[in-house]
Amino acid sequence: MPKTVVPSSSCCHLKINNSASMNSARKCRKCDEPISGNVPPDGIVVRCESCRWLNIFLAPDSDGKLRFGEYEVIQEVGQGANAVVCKATKSDDDNIRAVKIFFAELSVNSHAYSEFTRETEFSVGVVHNNICRTYSGGEIEGNRYLELEFIDGINLAQYLEYYDAMDPMDAFTVATHVAIALDFVWSDFLAIHRDIKPQNVMVDKAGYVKVLDFGLVTAHERSAVDISAVEGTPFYLSPESVTQDAYQDNRSDIYSLGCTLYHLIANEPPFCYDELLDVINARIKEPAPDVRKVKPDIPETVANVLLTMMAREPEDRYVTARECLDDLQRVIRGEAPLLIDPSRPKVNV
Repeated sequence: MPKTVVPSSSCCHLKINNSASMNSARKCRKCDEPISGNVPPDGIVVRCESCRWLNIFLAPDSDGKLRFGEYEVIQEVGQGANAVVCKATKSDDDNIRAVKIFFAELSVNSHAYSEFTRETEFSVGVVHNNICRTYSGGEIEGNRYLELEFIDGINLAQYLEYYDAMDPMDAFTVATHVAIALDFVWSDFLAIHRDIKPQNVMVDKAGYVKVLDFGLVTAHERSAVDISAVEGTPFYLSPESVTQDAYQDNRSDIYSLGCTLYHLIANEPPFCYDELLDVINARIKEPAPDVRKVKPDIPETVANVLLTMMAREPEDRYVTARECLDDLQRVIRGEAPLLIDPSRPKVNV
């Protein structure tokens, strides 16, 4: 597999709270406010009521090592909206893994757990060079978790924080690998990612690209996102994903990849408004923004591919990730993209 030319760096490593010494006076790592409640033997992930930060508390074993079930936890390496990710090893295996431990409140709904189990079983069977591997999942003392491939690198959000904007050809090179992954899950499983964004694309130290958090939602299973449950501003969600009962297929992922590419190249996301509803309304009502308004020196070929990926109507985008991939590669080779034929028959894939 060809490598990208993206520089990489190790993630910042976060400290895990030792619950044995902090059970009586635990504090949030971020804002230092007290956190109430007891810690079960296998630990827990709790959200700080003051700053909303997720804190993981683990009890040390007799040898002083922090454990979560059969995993020896080395360090926390990051967190998302509802889970903490730790670097760990298993008791019977020296291989480094990533263990994603979910916020405890997510474990109380039996229907949600059934869905979690189904999606985990599905994810385990999806093996591809550009997709972070899922090895297993389950629940320990009420804490849901996933055992994942450990990727030593940075995600694209971290890249933007460290290096600012990415060269357009480097960004397109990264996007080709994401498009390959999207084409694979759509072609082989009729599934979509549904949350492509800079945080969910990693580049490891060797320059290889991996897509994270493949929930693998099959087409027709879900419609609109519950906006009340969205954490932060949905800069990368497609218009149909925030529209009630709208049909979604891999063109939604293509839109989100286009938004991610726009952010990498412009160093700001499209529809960059302060208020959530302003972002949602612009996404639904306004045409895709031209990146050249932010970066006038961007080549027309790059801008046109982004405009096609981020077209407001799904039928005006690339039909498949493969079609999108072909144009990304044409631009990288210095050729003109084919884009789409506006007179072609409307397709519902």
